[in-house]
Formats: sequence, C-alpha cells, structure tokens
Amino acid sequence: MATQIVPALKGAENAGTAPLPSAATEALRRLELALTTPDAATVEKVRVALGYPASWTPNRHLGETATYLTVWSQMELNDLFEQVGGTVSTRRVERSTSDGSITWTATEIALTVQVPDVGSVEVVTDIEDDPEHGYRTDIPVVAVARYRDAEARANELIVNARAGGMSDLHADDLAHNVDLMAGYRTVLAKAGRLDLIGGA
Repeated sequence: MATQIVPALKGAENAGTAPLPSAATEALRRLELALTTPDAATVEKVRVALGYPASWTPNRHLGETATYLTVWSQMELNDLFEQVGGTVSTRRVERSTSDGSITWTATEIALTVQVPDVGSVEVVTDIEDDPEHGYRTDIPVVAVARYRDAEARANELIVNARAGGMSDLHADDLAHNVDLMAGYRTVLAKAGRLDLIGGA
C-alpha cells in the first residue's frame, strides 16, 4: 500500500493555535493532578493538620493531591474553617458536564491552610446560593471571602478616586461594595466571628 504524502499548507508553520476553552484547561489541570502520586509523608501531615480520619487519602479521580483538596459544599468547608482557620478567597471558574456539552461559570471558594513542613494546602468548593436545598451562604467562610472581595474592590476604587479617576459609575460601585462589606460584617457579628476580619 503506497503512502501518500500531503504537503503542508503554505504558511502553516506560522499559524497559531487557538487557546483551549477554560473548561478544557480546567479538565487538563485536574487530569495532571490526578496523575501525580502524592508523597505518603506529606499526605499524613496534611491529614493530621486538617483533622481528617486515619483512613483519609486524596481523591485522585477528583484531581486531588496532598495540597489541593475538594469538599462537597460550603457548609463542609465552613466546618473545616471553624476548626483549623486559614485564609479564604473566591474566584470565578469554568465548569462543564463530563462530556463537555454544557459549560457554566461558577464561584469557587478556596480555604488556604498553612501546614508545617508542607506549605500551603488549598481546599475548595463552589458557592451555591440555594438555601432551599441545604446550601447556606450566611456562614463565616462565605462571609469572610465575600467581605474581602468587596474590601479589595472598595480599596481599588478609593485609590482611583485619590488619583482623580472617580466617575459617577465608580462612586456607585464604591457605595455598593461598602454596603456589601457592612452586610457581611453583620453576618460575622451574628456568628460572633468579627475577629476573622480584624474586628472586636
């Protein structure tokens, strides 16, 4: 059987490749993590620091490693936050169904815990605003994360204002974020956890 040689298209050597969709990038990241075998000693240090049971190991098919873990809900993440502390933050992430037919943007909340002799360990979950199905956002871990987001945006707008860049739209945005901070502060006050944002 003869082999047919197909000439390259003219200019193909200079053609760029299209970037992967964010959902595909996230899937590749999780696959890479899943193929990484965590060191047993590191896993044990993380397990003890987080108070997990003796049988616990990272769930590799979820892309977990010893330093990147997932939990099912913000309630579970809040329980961990209350037990071990740490730093919380949020970020926008792309999610997709297993076959990639449906994608959506979610808000992921991350709890970062410093584990001795390991370093930063990140525990993540998506925030669900659905109290009817057991998801609550009026809890410290969510309130702190959203307070910090609003605070960062307010500070950014204040810096712009001092540089003479405060438009009416920016003024409204600043007022909105100050209101958000007050609301999350109230949540933390009711929980008796104003200490989490440096309050009395």
